[in-house]
Amino acid sequence: MSKFYTFTKTSFVRGMQCRKLVYLDKYCSKLRTPPDKETLLRFRKGREFEQKFKDLFPNAVDVKKHCSLRSIKYVEFTNSVLATKGCVELFEAGVLHGDILVLTDVLRKNEDGTYDVFEVKHSEKINSAIAWDVAVQYYVCKNALGNISSFNVVNRCGEGEFVVTDVTAEVEAKLKLVHENLDAFREILQGFEPDVPMGPQCDEPYVCDFKRYCMAKADTQCSM
Repeated sequence: MSKFYTFTKTSFVRGMQCRKLVYLDKYCSKLRTPPDKETLLRFRKGREFEQKFKDLFPNAVDVKKHCSLRSIKYVEFTNSVLATKGCVELFEAGVLHGDILVLTDVLRKNEDGTYDVFEVKHSEKINSAIAWDVAVQYYVCKNALGNISSFNVVNRCGEGEFVVTDVTAEVEAKLKLVHENLDAFREILQGFEPDVPMGPQCDEPYVCDFKRYCMAKADTQCSM
């Protein structure tokens, strides 16, 4: 990961699925199993659904187009746009708090200086991964930006329609838990690979891409 941040929303969500993932995600990425065709198809549908929602914001600034793959530029460019007067809308806005970086799907700064955030998910309900995804985004945005007017999850409803749910109250209630888990994750990164037995977390809410590694390791230990 970049020197100027340790966590992203993805790495945080992985850690909430399994503490071992915090360590493996940073130090053992080459052991990850590549996504299969079904997973790649799910990713593509998710991107298409997200773009369909973004089309509702024709005047938004797409931060990614201005910054390529340089993460630090996302934050710098986002801050420069937010510093302008009036209402502005951004895609992939880079928001940094401490050592945590998040890129928001849609970030809107209102005329009164408050912010609305929209996280787009190609699913019909908010599962545990999505809940933690928006919780850590809210934690970062509230600490870095303040004045969050609403934090919203955009889910699929029927054949590609949108349902927008304001989850501000729910994520506000998780601020302390997010902070506590980040502290725990930092400790994990200072030590050795956690010894976590395989279990339901290997498949829920998504199949872990280090599952084969853990299975092979478990088989090796059993044969000793």
